Amino acid sequence: MSESMRRARQVVETTDPSVAADAIARTHVGHGVDVDPDGAGFVFEERVRGTRLLSLESTTCTGAVSGTIEPGSAMTLVWLKSGRGHVDGHPVAIGGPVLFRNGPQPVRFEAFQKDVIRIDRVTVEEVAAERGGWAPGPLEFRPRHVPEGPTLAAWWLMVRTVAAEVLTGPDEVSMEREQELTRFAANGLLTAIPHWPVEQPAQQTPASSRFARAEAFLLEHAAEQITVADVAEAAGLSVRGVQAAFNRHHGTTPLAYLRRIRLLLAREQLQSVSDRSIAEIARGAGFAHLGRFAGAYRDEFGELPRHTLRAARG
Repeated sequence: MSESMRRARQVVETTDPSVAADAIARTHVGHGVDVDPDGAGFVFEERVRGTRLLSLESTTCTGAVSGTIEPGSAMTLVWLKSGRGHVDGHPVAIGGPVLFRNGPQPVRFEAFQKDVIRIDRVTVEEVAAERGGWAPGPLEFRPRHVPEGPTLAAWWLMVRTVAAEVLTGPDEVSMEREQELTRFAANGLLTAIPHWPVEQPAQQTPASSRFARAEAFLLEHAAEQITVADVAEAAGLSVRGVQAAFNRHHGTTPLAYLRRIRLLLAREQLQSVSDRSIAEIARGAGFAHLGRFAGAYRDEFGELPRHTLRAARG
């Protein structure tokens, strides 16, 4: 019988700042955590689900939370959905993932909604070594790097896929599946944020694997009319090799991956309340056929592009 893991679930809803502080202390490796209600009507909600390998956290707080946080054995990334935040003394912009460095760092969040993903550090290092062609070991990441454009879309694609399974999947999951999902999440992190082995200058250690080149080419040209053959040629791989590599790292084909990246790019534009038409946005994201775009968009997000645009414009 295969070994299994249990996805623990933790839910805290309180109007008591001391209860909120206790919840944060259980969720994080923290020091000097303080919760300031910042006036009457204080509300704190925290929801966490996952395993020691991979977990997701969502927190809403009307007050202010401050203290010193350590990521511990996980690679920890946070993104603000609303409110204000600082990590290591630097402001956190809404909508982009920020990676906690591997060490204690001061944090402060005020009147916020934020999400957090924790990915097993050893798994991330192993996947980085496979992608980059170096020996597994500690990594450096570009400080305070926030992905943009197709790379940010690739990040959200990973988060959407992981959240769908972690938040709504069964409590008991096989060890093999959880390791596979953790590797998938690690690939999403490594796609989003430039990295290199510790003690090697970033400019001297570009990702050397052919898959890394294939992935970079696809994202750099995501809005252009490229083919799998183009990706293969850029990476020095066969078409079959590219197909196999994308399936191994992202669990899908290059074209399916590209299509979902383009859909997320289009959605970001539809939600940005610009004066561009749906057709202009679709073409700008790389879709040549408007009807097919609308159908694929509905399949991905459960609504038509015009509904997203209408909601954005109020």
